[in-house]
Amino acid sequence: MDTVLDRAWTAETFVAWEDRQARKHEFDGRTIIPMSGGSVAHQDIVFNVRGVLGRLLAGQAYRAVQEMRLRVGEWVRYPDVMVVAGRPDPGTRAFGDATLIVEVLSDETAATDRVSKPRDYAEVPSLRAYILLEQAAIAATVYRREPGGPWIATGHTDGEITLPGLGVALPLADCYAGLAFADET
Repeated sequence: MDTVLDRAWTAETFVAWEDRQARKHEFDGRTIIPMSGGSVAHQDIVFNVRGVLGRLLAGQAYRAVQEMRLRVGEWVRYPDVMVVAGRPDPGTRAFGDATLIVEVLSDETAATDRVSKPRDYAEVPSLRAYILLEQAAIAATVYRREPGGPWIATGHTDGEITLPGLGVALPLADCYAGLAFADET
């Protein structure tokens, strides 16, 4: 259950509070949102995406990380997977920028992932793509933009997703490796 605060918090107040908690939470600038563990399918997709991106970006000046804190302005989110520039210090606990963000949709988070997060993520200066992956079928919604520009959305059910700014393409089937879906024969 989301917690509406009885007084205004800053992102700094939230981070100091969250660092003392046993579980992760997001903060949209007004509300504390507990993070759930997700389904097995959710975790399998996150694991696959992180692994595929790690291989695709090997030797480049980017790193794929999963479920790490992203803080921009007065909000704090935990994208399922994001690609950041450079080689962060191993002690890094939060990022302020990303080139790519991937979220795996669930019934509980789909509305936030589709409505609130594109607005929040538009504040990330170098973000070039935001990808939403379905859990129940091989399907992706890809939001692309030039830095600071508007989102342009496309839908994908097969093939590769070209990742702007990274010079690689993400094979959609690889994101779902090992998963079976009811409509498959």
